[in-house]
Amino acid sequence: MEKQREKLKKFHNKAVWAELIVMACFTLLMCVYISPGSFRHSMRFMLENPLLIVLNVLPVAVFLLVLYFICSNSFISGGVTNLIFGLMNYANLLKIDGRDDPFVPGDFALLREALQATGEYRLDMHPGIIALIVLSSAAMILLGVWLGRTEKRPVLPRVIGAVLSVAVFCGCFFTVYRDRELYASFPVSSEYNVTGIFNELGFNYCFLYNFDLYAAEKPDGYSQEAVERDIEEYTSDTADTAEGERPQVLMVMCEAFSDLFENDAFTYSDAEHPLRAYREVCASPNAATGEIVVPNFGAGTANTEFDVLTGMQTNLIKRTGSSAMRSFFKDIPSAATALADCGYDSMYLHPGDSWFYNRNSALSHMGIESLIFSEAFDEETRLLDTAFLDVLWDELSERTSGGEKLFTYATTIQNHQAYNYAKYDFEIPRVQTELSLSNEAEEYLSVYGYGIKCSSEMLLELTERLNSLTEPYVLVFFGDHLPNLGPDYLSYRELGLDLGDGGTAGQLVDSCTVPFVIWVNDAYLAGRDASEVFSGLELPADGRISACFLGEIALELAGCETADPYFSFLSELRRELPVIKSGIVGTMDGALVSSPDDEQNALVQRLHCWQYYRMVKQ
Repeated sequence: MEKQREKLKKFHNKAVWAELIVMACFTLLMCVYISPGSFRHSMRFMLENPLLIVLNVLPVAVFLLVLYFICSNSFISGGVTNLIFGLMNYANLLKIDGRDDPFVPGDFALLREALQATGEYRLDMHPGIIALIVLSSAAMILLGVWLGRTEKRPVLPRVIGAVLSVAVFCGCFFTVYRDRELYASFPVSSEYNVTGIFNELGFNYCFLYNFDLYAAEKPDGYSQEAVERDIEEYTSDTADTAEGERPQVLMVMCEAFSDLFENDAFTYSDAEHPLRAYREVCASPNAATGEIVVPNFGAGTANTEFDVLTGMQTNLIKRTGSSAMRSFFKDIPSAATALADCGYDSMYLHPGDSWFYNRNSALSHMGIESLIFSEAFDEETRLLDTAFLDVLWDELSERTSGGEKLFTYATTIQNHQAYNYAKYDFEIPRVQTELSLSNEAEEYLSVYGYGIKCSSEMLLELTERLNSLTEPYVLVFFGDHLPNLGPDYLSYRELGLDLGDGGTAGQLVDSCTVPFVIWVNDAYLAGRDASEVFSGLELPADGRISACFLGEIALELAGCETADPYFSFLSELRRELPVIKSGIVGTMDGALVSSPDDEQNALVQRLHCWQYYRMVKQ
């Protein structure tokens, strides 16, 4: 046995470089296999674009070499490298499963948030993949322990080898891995589907390319002087145009709220319909309805908050996508700061934790004065919309009792995924439909439908309470994104709905469209005709606008649209291009244009440049 071991050690010493190559290739193949996409498709894509193989294996090879030069044991180096890259790719898999959002370097600073999120999603933990990572890494390390170190080499060559390896990688990182043209040159299925790009180009390459994913990207052709000319132009006519008493302004963003149950596949009676109460509010003469196009499908609540509050677009922060609340670290203007100039205090209310999505810091930078999170709610009931309404009402009553004007942005949480029966400790009604659904889709839709019913009833009760007041109120109620009802749009497909981000402009926009209702109480109207109030907003024919325009509409209804020149610009832009979404624009007649003309592109460019100025330069 000992003689065989010695023979293997001699062979091991001669074949060490071949061993390193084989282990680097194995780790790369394992990383591709762990990817959420099809292994066969990903490998075929890489073989058709062989540079991707180099870009994905290089960080593995460099890490492996540095460890080898340090410890002189190829198998231990390979095992540790395999474990680290395997776990990073596994984290990417889980994050995409739960949030449809790839793992990026900034997530290392958000481990607490990630651990919390795993408790809120019903994730497939992929035990087979865990076994693959752990067992393959352990096998390499144990083999390295058994064979021992390779023949002793002088310290100086090992140090030089490690330094050169790091130097080569650093040179590549600041050149090849930062090359935007190279990244954009690969023929991906959809340049706007960040998850798909990670799957096709490889996690290792995309992880390094997106090292500063959350930082705002300077637009092509950006000119600070041009933006400042726009500021001067739209500042020249700013004035206090409000007549009479200013209203209280209340925006309620309801987690995953949608009108999905208006689909003909459902067979509810009017009395039992999940949207019964919502329908009653929408049918009121005090209401106007429409749809907003939000940044994401199935997740990204805080991104919608960013768009609505700032009038800027998450989708314009970076071409490859971003988490908006982590993309700035300074004060930026918002609807809250514009209303502050008109004498309003501001409050944000949410039953979730303050650190989630970096809200505590980001919302403070947006100028919101009072931030109220989970601590204000009873732990046992804080997720319910009924508890949300009670806390909201108490805060509104207390903060406006002396005649103060208040801007409130409140975000609910009850309809947050996961949508499984265990979400509630009682049996909920099963979804009513004429279709034969899978067990998974039936569960998702049943749980989601109960939550929608609760949200609708909360909205109706809120409007009834507001209408009992003698002071004017503007309420804007809307969803943050469509719900994620199973992998690959499972429930939507079974309902016959055509959603997705790799097809037509309609598919992409419909996947990110949720309803809104604007409601004003009788005290706000004070004898005026509501239809005249709403017609002045000049909503498009189909009522669909981008989420970045919703805050501007609230400012108009408060008579404060000219308080900030940027929002004056948005008021004008909305009446030209009510929808702007990932290279697609929508016109006032409801048409979607996937190839905007020069005039339309100039308007989008103007928005993009002004946004960059507000986020970075102002």
